[in-house]
Amino acid sequence: MSTKIYGVFICICVFCGFANAQQAFSLQSLILNSELIEDSNAIIRNDSISIELDAVDDMKIYKEFSVTVLNKLGERFVESSEYFNEGRNIKSLEAYIYDQSGNEIKKFRKKDFRERSAVPRGQLYSDDRVLFLDYTPTFYPYTIKFISEVKTTNTVFIPSWFFVSGYNVGVEKSVFRINDKANLGVRFHESNFNGFSIEKEKNDSEIIYKATNLSAIKSEELSPNFSKIVPALHSAVNNFFIHGVEGYATNWEEMGKWMNSYILKDRAELPSHTVNYINSLVDGVENPMEKAKIIYKYVQEQTRYIGVQVGIGGIQPIAASEVDQVKYGDCKGLSNYTLALLKAVGVDAYYVHVQAGAEKIDFIEDFASLNQGNHAILAIPNNESYCWIDCTSRIHPFNFVGDFTDNRKVLVMKPEGGEIMETMAYLNGHNQLKSVGSFQLNENNSITASVAMTSTGIMYDNHFYLGEKSAEDQIKAFKEYWGHINNLDIKSLVFENNEDEISFVEKSNFSAENYGSITGERIIFEANLFNRISYVPKRYKDREMPFEVSRGFAYKDDITIKILENYEVEAMPEEVSIINEFGNYTLKLTKINDGELHYEREFLLKSGFYEAQKYKDYRDFRKQVSKLENAKIVLIKKT
Repeated sequence: MSTKIYGVFICICVFCGFANAQQAFSLQSLILNSELIEDSNAIIRNDSISIELDAVDDMKIYKEFSVTVLNKLGERFVESSEYFNEGRNIKSLEAYIYDQSGNEIKKFRKKDFRERSAVPRGQLYSDDRVLFLDYTPTFYPYTIKFISEVKTTNTVFIPSWFFVSGYNVGVEKSVFRINDKANLGVRFHESNFNGFSIEKEKNDSEIIYKATNLSAIKSEELSPNFSKIVPALHSAVNNFFIHGVEGYATNWEEMGKWMNSYILKDRAELPSHTVNYINSLVDGVENPMEKAKIIYKYVQEQTRYIGVQVGIGGIQPIAASEVDQVKYGDCKGLSNYTLALLKAVGVDAYYVHVQAGAEKIDFIEDFASLNQGNHAILAIPNNESYCWIDCTSRIHPFNFVGDFTDNRKVLVMKPEGGEIMETMAYLNGHNQLKSVGSFQLNENNSITASVAMTSTGIMYDNHFYLGEKSAEDQIKAFKEYWGHINNLDIKSLVFENNEDEISFVEKSNFSAENYGSITGERIIFEANLFNRISYVPKRYKDREMPFEVSRGFAYKDDITIKILENYEVEAMPEEVSIINEFGNYTLKLTKINDGELHYEREFLLKSGFYEAQKYKDYRDFRKQVSKLENAKIVLIKKT
């Protein structure tokens, strides 16, 4: 070997050794920033995405993600999978595992990843599949690096970017880069950037967002939905492509027009025999809402929900004629089918995209993109308001959507274009559980009781499903609900589901042993038998996070307490009234006669978003209510 070649060889070896040493140093977990470790279960070392828009139907996505997992709780921050389908191809995929010194201990190539269907439960079929890394750690801390390259024709779905992955994770570096080489017109929406050090650079067609050294946000009880407090970047292009269809939209009105023209067009045709039959069902009915109610009931009885996600099926409903034939469909297909049936009987209705889920998430009013929304429902004009129906539910009453889609901004596809509107809201006192009943405390310390509990609003949503359960499961549910009552023996249960008023009544009779305590000549027992509010939020010495009461509700009790003939009241709780910004609580016990007491209790909790300094006041309120819920009555034998 010549001296020159030998020298080059040595230089290459030295350079490679230096590069490997540098990488090992950068990925070791022994020298992590102490500020990032505090309150963290994992540290994101590098979370970077680079998007190249080469044409309206050509997008490349490069990702590099590395995370140091400090303990088992940090496993949820590991991202080591990629999905693919007909329009999305995984070009390369690899992963590396490092020990705490930054030494590489395992390497995975694309062939080492496992493949499975990306079809969730309830789906009939889908062309989405996923490659995932099946790795079980044997020690902590460790670091995993994941690198992928994806090519897709579907430019409509540009990934949203969250600079922090969740509570209790620190971030060393997070970078979002997009290069609009094809001049498709990239738009951005920045959320919650205030208070976070995020840099923005723009060079010709390239835009880069970068964040470094973001300390972990500690999870605390009643912490708000994470999306409300952390920085997020949403992106979209004006000119886009999805499974063979081009589109253009800069706002929601244009997006709705495109949906009507390309996605919903010609999907609402029905066979003539179905049109004739549906019209026979509403024959003689003039009121549009009554017609809609009949159609909704027909769909509930004749169809079932099952997902179909193939090609453009991710946003396009199955044709109404096909649903009519097979009697199933996903949320899009069933909504479109119901819309077609309503149209056939002369009732106007609009197709709606919504971000569904127990956590309320709004469509961004001034930022149009198809990345928003995961569910489809219908809006039916009703005088000056709208009736909202979820066509996937076989048990919910007409015009009741529950907490899955209530009180949020949604995209309504009107003939003139898309419009952001708000669904019906079930707020505070409307979510009520009212109990009217009585109970008798017997001399042997047993009780006999009867009560009728009426639920409305979201309380209805939480209770009415019991009517669909078996008798065994119904009794089991009541025993769990009244877990504070010893040796509960339920004698009878009767349910009344009023779908017109959307209220649910549960009538029960029961007995139980050892309810109170006997001390000499006295019997001591708790006045509140049926619906106790025992929750007290966790105590924090120094609360850091704001807190949120996401759903308000109310309890109202009107109970008669019957006293034994040979006993009289020696002591009972005094009247109480508490009113504050979080809600109110009232308690009143009245002596009706020598043998009866009247127990009245009302509790209202208001939904709200509060600063951290108010947490102690809120906790004190809940603690005081919990204490009052255990207020006792003392009976003494008559002399």
